Amino acid sequence: MASLYYNQGCSQRFDPETNSDHACTYHPGVPVFHDALEGWSCCNRRTTDFSDFLSIVACTKVIHNSEKPPEPVKPEVRTTEKKKLSELKPKFQEHIIQAPKPVEAIERSSCYYCQ
Repeated sequence: MASLYYNQGCSQRFDPETNSDHACTYHPGVPVFHDALEGWSCCNRRTTDFSDFLSIVACTKVIHNSEKPPEPVKPEVRTTEKKKLSELKPKFQEHIIQAPKPVEAIERSSCYYCQ
């Protein structure tokens, strides 16, 4: 019976009896998206096209394993704490300086169609 493999970039079904040491090629790293460049943290190749990113050849060869890897630990997000408006305001005194108004009105020539 075929089993499903869980490594990133592989996700193939395999037969445990015909499994070899170089049967699976996958990326052990994580996907990296930075400044319009996509790639894998385990490889040096970067691309700007997402279809090219999906077609980057895997860099590691191992034997297929049917055990699902543990999920990465996600940081806790605390959204239940409500902050007061005074805590959200900047901690410095804000001074807005405006330019002086012109003494004379600025005359502008109108275009031919606006007359």
